[in-house]
Amino acid sequence: MNIRNSAFITLWAAVIFSTSVIAKDIAIYRWVDENNVVHFSQHQPQSGNYSQLTTVASYQAREKEKKRSSKPSIDEQLSQFEQETAEVLAKNKEIADKNCKAAQLNEKMLNSFDIVMFSDPDGKSRALSAKEKKEKLDLSKKHISMYCKNKS
Repeated sequence: MNIRNSAFITLWAAVIFSTSVIAKDIAIYRWVDENNVVHFSQHQPQSGNYSQLTTVASYQAREKEKKRSSKPSIDEQLSQFEQETAEVLAKNKEIADKNCKAAQLNEKMLNSFDIVMFSDPDGKSRALSAKEKKEKLDLSKKHISMYCKNKS
C-alpha cells in the first residue's frame, strides 16, 4: 500500500510541476476572420494570416514588474538621490555658463557701438535711445554678476 501511495504522490507531483512549466510555454494563435472577428486559440488556424503569441512574454513582464515594485533600500535611494542631484547641478552649471557668455556678449556689444539697433515685438527695427541702452547695459551687468560668479 505504501508503494502505491508513494507512486501516486510522485505521479501527482510530476503532473503538477510539468503543467506549470508547460503552461508558460504554450503558443497562442490570434487571427481575424472574414467578418473581422478576432479569434484566439491554442490550435494553429488553417489560414496563413495569423500571429503567434506566447505566455512567456507575459510571464517575463510580470517578473520585471515584480522587480520594479520592490522598494529600493535606503542606500539605493540615497545613491539615486545623489546621482540625480549631481545631474541637476551639472545641468544648472551648463545653463549658467551659457547665460554668462550671453550676458558678457551683450555687455561687449552695448559698449562697443554708439548706435545699437533693436527689434521690437512687432518686428520693427529701431535704434535704442541712450536711456534704453543704459538700462540694457545695467541688466547685462546684473546678469553677469548672477551667472558668472566663479569666472574671473
